[in-house]
Amino acid sequence: MTTVRRADLSCVVQAGGLSSRMGCDKARMLFCGEPLIERVLGRLAQVAGELVVTTSRPSELSYLEERAFGGLVPRVVADLEGSAGAMRGIASSLAAARLPFVAIVACDMPFVSPELIGALADRVEAEALDVCVPREKRGIEPLCAVWRRQACAPVARELLDQDRQRIRCLIDRVHAGYLDEPQIVEVAGSTLCFENVNTPEEFAAAELLA
Repeated sequence: MTTVRRADLSCVVQAGGLSSRMGCDKARMLFCGEPLIERVLGRLAQVAGELVVTTSRPSELSYLEERAFGGLVPRVVADLEGSAGAMRGIASSLAAARLPFVAIVACDMPFVSPELIGALADRVEAEALDVCVPREKRGIEPLCAVWRRQACAPVARELLDQDRQRIRCLIDRVHAGYLDEPQIVEVAGSTLCFENVNTPEEFAAAELLA
């Protein structure tokens, strides 16, 4: 499938983790000669109307605001205050985005599919959903979902203030839909788009695949 840039879609890359299993900041590790986060931004730029990076270390990634990806210059935004965890990342991403629909992706997903992101955004719009979440045999993939900012941002902030970190809590509070594995494969070609790299071994294996 081809990708169509959506003027109503913010693509937010989360780079707030500690990369403890990697032993260094994986966002800036060279993946096939390119910093991993720049590879992810470049792929998302094919479908995005806006690029945003959320991080607990904005000074380290501020250089990205001097780069353009597909003609888009990302904004680097500090994570919200609150307990570190999954909900902090989601709430920070939804608060940072400026457009109606928000794709939230982890920085360590080198094969993220712009075609899949576009299909998820199409579903949110067409079916008046608050979120569309990919769902494969292993379970849901909330860090590759598309959210309706106006509906989800206040709920995410409320859950963060309550220190409720499970993304499932947010999904259950809003009008959610799902894209199942056969549909994912039809759009993205495979489920490789969900693979992330947490260790040096996984990083090396992903480079070989690329």
